[in-house]
Amino acid sequence: MPEMFAQVILPLPLHDAFTYRVPEQWHGQIRPGQRVVVQFGAKKFYAALVFSLSQSAPQNIETKEIIQLLDEEPVVLHQNFELWKWMASYYCCTLGDIFRAALPPGLKLESKSKIMLTGNEEEHPVSEKEFRILEQVKQDVSSLEILQKKLGNNFSYSALKSLLDRNIIRVEEKINSKYKPKTETYLKFHPQITSEEVLEQKIETLQRAKKQEALLFLFCEKIHAFQPGQKSFISKKELLKGAEFSASLLNGLINKKIVKSFQQQVSRIDEKREKQADLNLLNRHQQQALEEIKNCFEKNQVALIHGITASGKTEIYIHLIDEVLKSGRQALYLLPEIALTTQIIERLKNVFGSKVGIYHSRLNSQERVEIWKKVLQFQTNPQQGYQVILGARSALFMPFSKLGLVIVDEEHENSFKQFDPAPRYHARDMAVVLGKQNSAHILLGSATPSYESFFNALTGKYGLVNLTKRHSNVELPEIIIADLKRAWKKKQMRSVLTPELFGLMEEALQNKEQIILFQNRRGYSPFVQCFTCGWIPRCKNCEVSLTYHKYKKRLNCHYCGFSIAMPPECPECGSPEIKTRGFGTEKIEDELKPLFPGVQIARMDLDTTRSKNAFEKIIKNLETKKTDILIGTQMVTKGLDFEHVSVVGILNADNLINFPDFRAHERAYQLISQVSGRAGRKHSRGKVVVQTAQPEHPLVEIIRRQDYTNAFREQMKERQLFKYPPYYRFIKLIVKHKNPENVNRVAGQLADLLRRNRNMKVLGPEFPLVSRIQLWYHKEIWLKIDPLLPLDEVKIFVAQGIETVRRLKENSSCIINIDVDPA
Repeated sequence: MPEMFAQVILPLPLHDAFTYRVPEQWHGQIRPGQRVVVQFGAKKFYAALVFSLSQSAPQNIETKEIIQLLDEEPVVLHQNFELWKWMASYYCCTLGDIFRAALPPGLKLESKSKIMLTGNEEEHPVSEKEFRILEQVKQDVSSLEILQKKLGNNFSYSALKSLLDRNIIRVEEKINSKYKPKTETYLKFHPQITSEEVLEQKIETLQRAKKQEALLFLFCEKIHAFQPGQKSFISKKELLKGAEFSASLLNGLINKKIVKSFQQQVSRIDEKREKQADLNLLNRHQQQALEEIKNCFEKNQVALIHGITASGKTEIYIHLIDEVLKSGRQALYLLPEIALTTQIIERLKNVFGSKVGIYHSRLNSQERVEIWKKVLQFQTNPQQGYQVILGARSALFMPFSKLGLVIVDEEHENSFKQFDPAPRYHARDMAVVLGKQNSAHILLGSATPSYESFFNALTGKYGLVNLTKRHSNVELPEIIIADLKRAWKKKQMRSVLTPELFGLMEEALQNKEQIILFQNRRGYSPFVQCFTCGWIPRCKNCEVSLTYHKYKKRLNCHYCGFSIAMPPECPECGSPEIKTRGFGTEKIEDELKPLFPGVQIARMDLDTTRSKNAFEKIIKNLETKKTDILIGTQMVTKGLDFEHVSVVGILNADNLINFPDFRAHERAYQLISQVSGRAGRKHSRGKVVVQTAQPEHPLVEIIRRQDYTNAFREQMKERQLFKYPPYYRFIKLIVKHKNPENVNRVAGQLADLLRRNRNMKVLGPEFPLVSRIQLWYHKEIWLKIDPLLPLDEVKIFVAQGIETVRRLKENSSCIINIDVDPA
């Protein structure tokens, strides 16, 4: 039989696939997409993915054998690998980077060092600390972590090394699977109970154990004992639920060989939820938009729906998903953050029942594996597999076998972009690639589309559908511009509220209506300062001031997590005059309580939504009117629907408008429009107060008129003039080192090399706004690339430049990251 070789991808940042010999026993079983255990290096073992198979041995290289075949069927499909290859090429990363990002943690295996005796311990004298290590290893095969934990101060690295050097102990790598199937205890009749007559004889023996007898009768009733066509078992949990029987009574029946217990694998995610609702009828405007989308799909594979807030885009998505499901294909519904999914999950599950799976990072690793496997299952058993996946950007990597539709909702959102670690991809753009590779239709949707997507639609690359009427014909909210300068000057401010906003809030609360306030900064205050000497506490690891969190009485760094207690006095001059500066969501909550006594105020930010169900609880309290005022960061701008919210306040628009980024005006308009859309959904026109010290700013007037098209046109003039996207392409290079001199030297050398290519503009190197994060100094080089220049050639030139700089010995410890199409 000819030899067989497998090219495998390792979960390491390596560009190449590595070749291993396939043992003869697996020749008929091994296929691309299966996981295998391989040894890489001297001692490490990894779960690798089979990328391809061949019968050609690599030249002049000794190949190792695959150690273990882990899967009977592939866990990654051919379609997945096609996407991975495209992504690795476009985003200048490795297949190993994508492997690590794509697979759920539970499908990856970890290699742990186990310490074992060699049998030579009797031949060598040992010290006291060496003896303690040996005694512990004799009791149990230990990992280094367990040894350190159990021995405490008696553990010694030098003693461990001495034992290794003298071959008294050895270290083995043990492969551990992170995924463990969930099991439950089930109950059935013991094999001795073969008929009703035998059962009656057993019941007679229980006459003195009345409680056991009662439990046995309940068991018989639950499983419909000896009735044809009925199930013959029940879970222990179901049997004892709500019944006044203890587990010890059940153990008595098991010991008497009347009932037998066994373990059965169960799903962590199956809700067994059936369809509960039909499709909602679309109004005239929605139906027209749906027909236009279908017409677009006949000419373009990609369509953009520009639908104003509360226009009913979600119902259009559901109708499209329904059509795809009826054709026997799958649908992927992407949302930028899991925060968005709470209300949409309920709607989709009501319509499509158990066909819907939810996939995101807040699920534990075991749940993610089971969802992954149910998507795979659709290929062989469509009735049991998931046909619709709703998720954040990581859902792109799911193993779809018959993908027919990809929906990217809120496609403008910045959180679709992955920043660190690699791959630094944009999920919206990858959704387009995924759809095209699977011959699926792609629908992008937003009330405020990204300027790149809108440009693509206007130039004919995408189809364009406009939905300009709100559902139920409710008017767009009235935008009121409140002048912060004038209010401060006339001393009319009530905490952070202008008279306009304060008055509308009072009126709304009197009418039993709800209010949302937006401030894009969490914590109590952005920084604190000594009013005597000017001292400001800063992070020891990052080039930023520390944010004060009052509820913890601590100063925190939002970049690395460094935290210190709030000092009672200034460490520089000893003054107790340390005051908070600026305001975050926590401070707003604190200051509104005395202004609106008896009113229920809640906060939605990263601090209040860390736990698994915290976000859902905040949403439910708002929906059930247990909350009157909700204060939040960007989370409140997401596509949530609250029918009793009549007033929205943007507390400081200037922070958004004046951010030093060429996309600042685009994002300011998007954020303010999105949060404004939460007002006035069902019964009446809402009101939105935009507080600004620049009421005369041109963008503020465009926001007041809610004129997306004019905002787009004005920005396009500037971007074309200054050669910004979508007219030019960007690549950002980030040079990192813990020594600022090394960063300066390497970034300077790289920029000089890149400037030799006169076809692209090299900007920098410059330090970013935050120049040091977690002790690493950063410097950035931006490349402006003419769209007529082949991007592949540019990336090859950039890679060669990076390799040239890295080859210098003094530069070897520097990190250089590539970010294609930085957000």
